Amino acid sequence: MTHTLLYIHKSLIVLFFISLTNLLQAQETLVTYIKKDGSFTPLKDSAAYTSILQLQANDAGLYELNEYYPNGNLKRHAWVKTPDPKRLRFEGPVKSFYDNEVLQSIYQYSNDKIADTAKRYYRNGVLKETRFYVKNQSSPALIADYELASRLVYYADSLNNVQVKNGNGTATFFSDDQDFEQGNYVDGLRAGHWKGKMTKGKYQFEEWYEKGVLTKGITTDSTGQEYNYTQKDVEPEYPGGIQQLRMFIGNNYRYPTEAIKANISGQILISFVVEKTGKTSSYKIINDLGYGTGQRAIDVLKRAKDFTPGYRRGIPVRVAYSVPIQLNLS
Repeated sequence: MTHTLLYIHKSLIVLFFISLTNLLQAQETLVTYIKKDGSFTPLKDSAAYTSILQLQANDAGLYELNEYYPNGNLKRHAWVKTPDPKRLRFEGPVKSFYDNEVLQSIYQYSNDKIADTAKRYYRNGVLKETRFYVKNQSSPALIADYELASRLVYYADSLNNVQVKNGNGTATFFSDDQDFEQGNYVDGLRAGHWKGKMTKGKYQFEEWYEKGVLTKGITTDSTGQEYNYTQKDVEPEYPGGIQQLRMFIGNNYRYPTEAIKANISGQILISFVVEKTGKTSSYKIINDLGYGTGQRAIDVLKRAKDFTPGYRRGIPVRVAYSVPIQLNLS
């Protein structure tokens, strides 16, 4: 009888230990503080939001991500494929919220690409738009022309006045009090003549579309000067392309001595602005490995050639740009 009681007692201890271990694993998280420009900061007070990533995967092998505003309200909830806040790869629904806890958007991801139906909402909770993605695409911010990557199914203004239904109608998109674009949708794609204003009303433009494809655009400035274009957005380009920039960095980057001693390897991420002239400015270290590695990368990039500038509707614009640099001592 004593032996039996001792056996049960040991079993309870083992079970308690296993349960406690599982609980501790489930509670392991990686907390990072992120600024408005996407860079990381060790200071919570300097952060635009806080990212909390669970380090224990669920049964599907995914890691839960929750991001919070400074007021404590949820900013975004998602599941990611790797427990790395610097390289998020989404899987399944990604929900974003305004700081008043109202749902802002919901996207479906498959293998880190947008799939199926996406919905966006106004701050007052009114459904703004529904889009259907015909092919898997990257994050909306990375799509050169996400109009072609999707079909607009539904669109309404903030007062819930429906402008596009079942892919058809006339939509007016406002970006501020002066800037807007207006035109027709047919079967979820832009069609015919569009018009609008941009850069706080400084420029007026007209565009013509066929099945979502821009065929012609004309921007007119305040003096009457016209700028013709066939691409709404043109990204800045390094002479010879991105491969030439990578070669330049590879040929000119020199490891800081302290980084060599510490055997530092990994990825640096540098952001900067390509000005309207093609020159670069406003360098920032988004991801640093320490020991002077990030600053050394900036020093190299400052010696690179000028870019051809980016354009928005035929007008040169300032464009944010980022370059990842992989360091490996082996």
